[in-house]
Amino acid sequence: MRFQLNVYGAPWAANNAADVRCFVEAAWTAGHDIARVFFFFDGVYHGLLSQSPASDEANPLAYWQSLALADVDLLLCIAAASNRGVLDEAESARYQQSVTTSAACFELTGLGQWATGFHDVDRIITFK
Repeated sequence: MRFQLNVYGAPWAANNAADVRCFVEAAWTAGHDIARVFFFFDGVYHGLLSQSPASDEANPLAYWQSLALADVDLLLCIAAASNRGVLDEAESARYQQSVTTSAACFELTGLGQWATGFHDVDRIITFK
């Protein structure tokens, strides 16, 4: 089975990163595929490059980077990300900002990529 995971909540507002991690591990153990993780609304904050969790807290950015290394697409909604100041190089230039704030493992993209899941995966799972 092929999955798209949607993350809608901010990393500090819920356990969605931990929940995604548990789901991905169980899915992979069962032989399933994770096509992409799409971050929308406050979920785009998972893509912030400047995250610095306390030493006794989990580091969700490190987990997302590991998923990217496993060829899972990590997609940030471009409108939600730009509205919240999560910018890649292209968006930083577009908005005449001097800094890139999104981690390199994430891609800013439109809602078309979110909608792609409705026809190219078997299940879409949402984490709020």
